[in-house]
Amino acid sequence: MASGEKLTRSWLRDHVLPDQAKRRHLEGIIHPIVLQALENARSTAALSGANLFVAEVPLHYEIGGTVSADLVIVVAASRSVQVRRMMEKRGLDEQAVHAFLNAQWPIEAKAERADVVIWNDGDIPALEAQVLTLTNRLRDHE
Repeated sequence: MASGEKLTRSWLRDHVLPDQAKRRHLEGIIHPIVLQALENARSTAALSGANLFVAEVPLHYEIGGTVSADLVIVVAASRSVQVRRMMEKRGLDEQAVHAFLNAQWPIEAKAERADVVIWNDGDIPALEAQVLTLTNRLRDHE
């Protein structure tokens, strides 16, 4: 990166994402910090008497570390829906979207390892119904 060049998502996408060695180096710096922050937040929540701690960990399986979890929920969507949503919401072209998705585990592998899978190919009411079902299931097991 040139001196004074601002570090941006687009720079990372263009220079780090396609280079596995650079990506692994960056992940080696970031992931331990993120894992420690999650564990600190979980400990703080437990000390304050919380009986539920929820964390969104987009690369839960990819990071190679252990995120303490009593239940792993994967919110999954088909590849075509992932591509369309990333293009619409992030303004990325199809090539960039596939580069992101190819750098991650396939959603099927994540779903296979999850305790619960919420399928998110549909509309908001369908997603809400699945979340409500899960919430009721968890409430019944308290």
